[in-house]
Amino acid sequence: MRIPFPERIPIEHAALFAAGLFVIQQLEGTALYFSIGCAVFLLIATFAFNVAGGLTRASGAYVFFYSVLVVVIGLCYKAYLGEPADSNLHDPHTTIKVYVGGICAMLAAVLVSRRFSRRTGLLQNLMKDEDMYRSSIGCMVIGIGGPLLLVLLGPSGARLRTAFTQLNQLIPLAIIIGVMYEIRRSGGKRSLNLPVTLAAVYFFIFYGIFSFSKQGMLTPLYCWLVPVCALRFRLSALQVGVCMLTTFAIFQYLVPYAQYGRDFTTDRSTTQQRIAIATQLLEHPDETRQSYLEASAGSAGYYNTPQGFWDRLQFISVDDSLIEITDQGHVFGLSPLTAALLNAVPHVFWPDKPNLNFGNLYEHEIGGLSEEDTTTGISFSPTAEAYHMDQWVGVLVVAPLIWLVLFFAFDSLFGDLRASPWGLLVIALVSHVAPEGALNGVINLLTFGTEIFLFCAVFATWVAPVISTIVLGPDRHRIVRHLSFNDRLARIPYFKPR
Repeated sequence: MRIPFPERIPIEHAALFAAGLFVIQQLEGTALYFSIGCAVFLLIATFAFNVAGGLTRASGAYVFFYSVLVVVIGLCYKAYLGEPADSNLHDPHTTIKVYVGGICAMLAAVLVSRRFSRRTGLLQNLMKDEDMYRSSIGCMVIGIGGPLLLVLLGPSGARLRTAFTQLNQLIPLAIIIGVMYEIRRSGGKRSLNLPVTLAAVYFFIFYGIFSFSKQGMLTPLYCWLVPVCALRFRLSALQVGVCMLTTFAIFQYLVPYAQYGRDFTTDRSTTQQRIAIATQLLEHPDETRQSYLEASAGSAGYYNTPQGFWDRLQFISVDDSLIEITDQGHVFGLSPLTAALLNAVPHVFWPDKPNLNFGNLYEHEIGGLSEEDTTTGISFSPTAEAYHMDQWVGVLVVAPLIWLVLFFAFDSLFGDLRASPWGLLVIALVSHVAPEGALNGVINLLTFGTEIFLFCAVFATWVAPVISTIVLGPDRHRIVRHLSFNDRLARIPYFKPR
């Protein structure tokens, strides 16, 4: 079995899906205007995805994850539950108009960026195949050992530790490089090796389990899955079964564990305290899950009853609350964009740089947090924040201009995302930022994100292979003959590059 890595979605299939959803929504009592808006959104999102180049380009990845995680999953699950799509919303009429207007603006940004961006990315062909194994080892060594070594510098190294923490995506990158290497080296027969497994386990435990982070727990699996799909690796029946079992465990136990465990920790909690809490909660996973469900029993949002992780896979109800408060006269202005740009100034030049949490501020406007809570992070989609900043000017003018810069910059830098490990790392980060990073998250992706990808590309290409000699010794011979990207993909059965 091969998991598809879509380059385009046939528009007739999207039209059939939209028509089916429309009929179901009407049978369930959804208002006609809302169902029409959902169908229009689906068709325009599909067209924008295809024009952008699908998941092979950064702009296509952004369109895909924004559309699916903000709107599509929520609509489909709502239909599955048999509930009207516009129920439990404060201002469904404006909300669906904002989504349709936002996806039209995103399509415009895609059309313009495709005209001017490079076809071959500047960072697309940096790494040679024969360097991949040693590069993955070097990235893993520094990704794990770098923070530990910087601790030895004491207070004098605080700023250096902060800078490295912001740039350190080396462990996810090591997993991606290792999976790509193993698939290519084995001719599509294997996807895992020992370094990849060690890096994945380490990240899952320390960045996921002990940090009570859903993203940390999902990242290792995701960084394995993305190159598996991109290189069209054939999964065995056992691997498919393990993937399904892992997905079930994550939805059933680990997501409630992460959500519930955060209530017992703070930013100042030590590693020992986190380990003790994690051990206690994981010893009784069913009790932990039940405690989480009881704690969230009165917090139904878009759905009539709490739906666990499914509540996190939609932003319709969250965005609707922000859109409603905007129409009541609470237009925030464009200051978050200015703050996001200023936030790109390094701490070394601005030691007292404030840490602004605009999602928290928006939620205070809505009235969903106590006055004392200034730390809880609340996520909104970019279109909802654009509307809250300047209503339709924000959605139809400000947002597409920012998307245009992002699409042009990332498409020109990375080109075909399948051709490089950092290209696939872009997919991993965009899948998080596109739905819940809001509009200022796009600016952060342009500033800090570009720094991260440049650092990862330079480090993995020229520094990591040198670092690996500490572990592996000198490289006395090349294991894999260098071939072009298309030649490598052509070796995988049934793959025909465009």
